[in-house]
Amino acid sequence: MRILVENVTFQSDGNTILGRLYRPEKLDVKAPTVVMCHGYPGDTKSMDLAEELAINGYVTLIFFYQGAWGSSGKYSLIKLEVNAHDAIEYVLTLPFVDPKRLAIIGHSMGAVPVSKTISVDKRIKTAIFLSPATNFRKFVLSKSKRKYLNHFLHMGKGKLAGLDRKDLQNDLHWVYKNSNPLDLIKKSSIPVLVIVGSKDDTTPPKSCKLLFGRANELKEYREIEGADHMFSRYRYPLIDNVLEWIKKYL
Repeated sequence: MRILVENVTFQSDGNTILGRLYRPEKLDVKAPTVVMCHGYPGDTKSMDLAEELAINGYVTLIFFYQGAWGSSGKYSLIKLEVNAHDAIEYVLTLPFVDPKRLAIIGHSMGAVPVSKTISVDKRIKTAIFLSPATNFRKFVLSKSKRKYLNHFLHMGKGKLAGLDRKDLQNDLHWVYKNSNPLDLIKKSSIPVLVIVGSKDDTTPPKSCKLLFGRANELKEYREIEGADHMFSRYRYPLIDNVLEWIKKYL
């Protein structure tokens, strides 16, 4: 199947959000659709996954949060769910999207908008967490919280607009109190898949299993042997697992 790839924009929180839309070239009926939420700062964009989803008949949107990768505005962890919500609203305006067949995928920090979205938006039929950030408690309460903050600032330098130490610290506290994935996941009852690499030292299997444990049925946990946080040398197994799940539940 031939696919079309086009750059798109939509509005969110008064900002212009950049995205890339992947879809089958010919659509005779409205298609099931996947919205993908990148991590922090978004180096892993999973365009290969979006391409494979489109080849298999799924409209797929990758978007970049406000202040990230050219989207206007100031980057804020608090706005991740807002931007994700508006990404969903955007795809629902497209004439070739089936509004009854929507899925959402999040990598790493993308677990924040995904867990929040599925806890409140009943239009989402299934969700996939890739190497999910699960519990923000350690970022705000542990003895290493200053180290984590410095790490986040270093990672986002030159990539995320308006990044400020005090604001980021406040954002981390806000997410812990209001959008902690480990707390929100139990508020959803849709099918959930958690995929993690066995060699992931950023969001290790142990932490991902905690999120999986809190999720309601239907759910599944899959560990890709040898894979790191970005599934760097294991993209094909990752894609195969995602496609298998999406075909079953979307």
